[in-house]
Amino acid sequence: MKTRHLIVRTAAEVFCERGYHGTSTTEILTRSHLTRGALYFHFDSKQQLAETVATVPAELFVPPDGPVVLQCLVDFSLAHADRLATDVVLRASMRLSAEHGSGCSQDAALHEVKLRAVLLRLLQQAHSAGELVPGADPLEVTDVLMGFFTNVQPYWAKTTADLTHRLATLWRYLLPSIATAELLPRLRLHPGPAPQPARTGPGEEAAVALSGSVG
Repeated sequence: MKTRHLIVRTAAEVFCERGYHGTSTTEILTRSHLTRGALYFHFDSKQQLAETVATVPAELFVPPDGPVVLQCLVDFSLAHADRLATDVVLRASMRLSAEHGSGCSQDAALHEVKLRAVLLRLLQQAHSAGELVPGADPLEVTDVLMGFFTNVQPYWAKTTADLTHRLATLWRYLLPSIATAELLPRLRLHPGPAPQPARTGPGEEAAVALSGSVG
């Protein structure tokens, strides 16, 4: 299993840098310091290896639970961005799925479909819970968020360390346009206690996270 994991991670690094057609099994073996026999013990071909890299784990699309749906949405999106920034296999998966002729387009489309579905479902739930201002369209907000993740494409080969921060910045400007005035001061863009749906009482301090940095 350690050898298989090494092959998948090394292949992901090369796929990120060179794409499917620019990647050779020789380069993967050179970087991983493994024999060709070790590679073909686990994978029959480069295509099968690419399909393995392109498979996105189902748990990636499970949002957190919490009393405030918008907070769950923010937390889910930031966690997804953090995973993209730190997980080369996930970035390779998205690149492979976006490439014509890689044989992984179905996985890429599935990734985008699943991500969009989670974002839209949470926004619809937030709308039903009265957390969105009148006129905030869950479908339009989903399109804005998906546009952010789509624009990550030029950075496939890099560890995009500031990706989570950039998404938090987007949320900082987006939330005042969609969250109710009552809820907005209690939403946070960094780890911390989950906000409660009830209005804060007089004299209570609201956790104003929108002006803070992502921790």
